[in-house]
Amino acid sequence: MQTDILSSLNSGGTGLNISELSETLTDAEIAPRKSLITERIDTAELRLSGYDRLRGQAEQVTEALGLMRGLAPYAVQSDSAAVGVSVTGPGAVDLQTSRLAVSQLASAQVLSFGGYSDPAQEVGSGALTVDFGRWSGDAPPVFTPGSQPAQTITFAPGSTLEDMATALSTLEGVSARVIDLGDGSYSLGVISDTGAGNALRFSVAAGADPGLADFDFSAGPDAVEAQAAQDARLSLNGIEVTRPDNRIDDLLPGVSLTLTGITVTPATVTAAPNTEGALEVMQSFVDIVNATGRLVETLTARGFGPDAEAGDLAGDALAEGMMRRIESILGQGFGVSGAHLADLGILTERDGSLTLDEGRFSIALNGNPGLVDALVRDGITGHNVGIEGLPVSGGEAGRFTLTRDPATGAATLAGVPVFGEAQENGDWVYSVASGPMRGIRLTVEAGTERAEIRFAPSMVSSLQSYLSEALSPEGALADREGTLTDTIGVESTALDALDRRAEELRTRYLSRFTEMERIVTQLNSTGDYLTNLIDAWNSDS
Repeated sequence: MQTDILSSLNSGGTGLNISELSETLTDAEIAPRKSLITERIDTAELRLSGYDRLRGQAEQVTEALGLMRGLAPYAVQSDSAAVGVSVTGPGAVDLQTSRLAVSQLASAQVLSFGGYSDPAQEVGSGALTVDFGRWSGDAPPVFTPGSQPAQTITFAPGSTLEDMATALSTLEGVSARVIDLGDGSYSLGVISDTGAGNALRFSVAAGADPGLADFDFSAGPDAVEAQAAQDARLSLNGIEVTRPDNRIDDLLPGVSLTLTGITVTPATVTAAPNTEGALEVMQSFVDIVNATGRLVETLTARGFGPDAEAGDLAGDALAEGMMRRIESILGQGFGVSGAHLADLGILTERDGSLTLDEGRFSIALNGNPGLVDALVRDGITGHNVGIEGLPVSGGEAGRFTLTRDPATGAATLAGVPVFGEAQENGDWVYSVASGPMRGIRLTVEAGTERAEIRFAPSMVSSLQSYLSEALSPEGALADREGTLTDTIGVESTALDALDRRAEELRTRYLSRFTEMERIVTQLNSTGDYLTNLIDAWNSDS
């Protein structure tokens, strides 16, 4: 046996390596327990890593679903640079071709108050009232106030041109700033919102300082108006219309128009099934669902067979259950029409993966673009009732009955009371603040006693609702992760305690063996003395 330095220095002892012996005895007691704890920590960390990968994949699916919500069944385009188009309500766009001729763009009123030598030039104190409305083309012009209430600003003594610009810019529908004209003089420029009905009128109250009184143009804007406010003028399929803004969202269903110029010939706005865009989005969705399935299969593999490898979550029921739930949702019918993925050429193979048949998809979408709506937008219909909005947080699929008392207006929806108000035309409008249809507004005629609502969540909404629940801090996945984290913490504490115990044992063994060496050395020394003494006696004899 190899000796340690203590044994080599003490040649009169046992000759044992007491440091190695102490270490061996300590390991014999500590190592088995430490191995079990380390194994439990490694297993917990491995499963925690698997759950982390599962959560990350589920979050990627959620992000993909969010992008799918913007998928429009139609692509809209204009053949004129003067008329820009974009889809704002994908579910409302229709295929009707429209011709738009723009004869006038909307513009803001621009006022210029010049003749100032410095932005800090004093204009004085007083009260200035700003009215919003329309100036007529009469001579003299006549001002007609609009719906926006007048605003009055009171200026303190010593107020400057810059103070006026700052104060005017605080008003809704007004923008003002001091402009350097480049010839040593300055002007106060004031701009209204676009539209003939958003023009401005300044009136200065009696008693104001002369500098402020110069801003009064209540008799007419001719002296200070650099540009008159006007509406956009255009025709839709020959029908003349006006709008106060060059962005028009209420002329074509689901489409926003942006007017940038006058058209020489009418612009043609067309809508066609968005086959290419929808195909790209749906292929991405198929790919991420398949990637999720492969990940779950890898994570939950049990490792049977000579070359098979067990996954981080081998046989885990939670991971397998999440995938089964996703597959179950994908197999349902969606929207009020009950559309299935198979209707769009998205098929489930024998191994559970999805495939997208591009030919069938294109044919189906061209024949019925509304199929995409059923996948990405919730469907809600009503009988004897008008409906605005959609239920928050996805809502529950089903039929819901509105019952009401025509005499009092008191009503319930699916047994939940709803708050209503009578309108001037006799209709009642109800806001649904709780229950499965929370977030929608209902309009019914005064004599209505009963109405039916049918709600069908889309595929996107159904998947988002499930994944939101699964990934929530209160969900089963978070519960498993929390349990594993606690396990790692407890076992790590136990491991630290074992390390301290090992050090205590090692120290105790070394102390006892050192004492043993001392006693053996002493006995050996006494034996040597007696042997030498006896040998001496024998020699004398």
